[in-house]
Amino acid sequence: MPPITSHNVPSSVKPRPAVIALAQFSLQGESLATAIAQLKAEDDWQEWLANLELHGLSGFANKHIDEHDLPIPTAVRMQLKALKIRHTAAANARAKVLGQIDAAFKEQGINYVALKGAALAPYVYQQEYLRPMRDMDLLIPREQLHQSGQVLRGIGFEMPDEQPTKYMRDMHQLPNATKVVDGFTCSVELHRDGISREVTGHYYYPSNAALLQTIEWHQLSFYALDDVPMLHQVSRHLEGLHPAALQKLINVMDVILLAEKILESGQWPKLEREFPHVINTLCCLHLLTPLPASLQAKIGNLPKNRPQGVGVIMGSLRSGLLKQKGLRAKLKPLLSPSDWWLYLYYNTHPDKSLLWIKLVRHPLRLCNWLSRRLYSRILGG
Repeated sequence: MPPITSHNVPSSVKPRPAVIALAQFSLQGESLATAIAQLKAEDDWQEWLANLELHGLSGFANKHIDEHDLPIPTAVRMQLKALKIRHTAAANARAKVLGQIDAAFKEQGINYVALKGAALAPYVYQQEYLRPMRDMDLLIPREQLHQSGQVLRGIGFEMPDEQPTKYMRDMHQLPNATKVVDGFTCSVELHRDGISREVTGHYYYPSNAALLQTIEWHQLSFYALDDVPMLHQVSRHLEGLHPAALQKLINVMDVILLAEKILESGQWPKLEREFPHVINTLCCLHLLTPLPASLQAKIGNLPKNRPQGVGVIMGSLRSGLLKQKGLRAKLKPLLSPSDWWLYLYYNTHPDKSLLWIKLVRHPLRLCNWLSRRLYSRILGG
């Protein structure tokens, strides 16, 4: 079996049942029985391993095997151990890179907040191999965004001067910056907005220090969002559009684990008051992988119906429109995404009707996305 990388994963991105079953921080009782049953029913371990890695869960497979001796072939276990070593080494390289960025930014007086995996890996997951990431996302004050890009170039990062296409002129981040450290290509995205242009709202660098907390990672201290705004930001990320229509299960776990932490710390009333959309997101995610019992009891009004296409999301406009298909074939997945994604994106409980969303809200939103891209293309020169 060849090593699993992002270049040889299967074309299908939908998570396999024996992968979904492992999307739990701990397996016990019914969740353990489900995982064992699904693994015993798995009929293609190559596809399973590739799908597992694609969804960022090879670390949790290692964790669950160590704790429960799950029914996984010995050869596959060896590959999982190799992936654990690789993800640990990659995390060490990213920590080194973040240390370089932190020193350079401090020298130039540039502020930043670590978003998503860069904050969650040391804070919520703690064991870094459990939270692989494609890149590190840093939120920069808008007035310092251009300067921060220049600083990255000055410490050896390669970063294009402009976005790959003029349709992306109004992106919420600068073009991807990369640097090879210890044999790993470390990628950094500098954000002016923590929320993408496809999702409602904005999240700029906080002017209120009370919205920040300090994270420790490899003797480095840096700012991240406080728990409640952090959950809002990672939920908005999950609710949006993603390349290749891939909703990674590790991003699902980001939301669930952080929600558990907020519940345990007594901040749930604040979450309900300030960001009620997160509660609906959790209801939708429960249909994909069962929420922990504590969250189920707290939310209460969990979906009774299972909509079409659970776990299937709408892909990015660019990937949809550039496919070598006729116009009708291109528009169909854009105009008729899965019911589950519509409930997730439009902040609607899965037991409610989608008629208004399908007939009015989604077509209008699609027109908005397309017009914004056309506007960007024209102004892009």
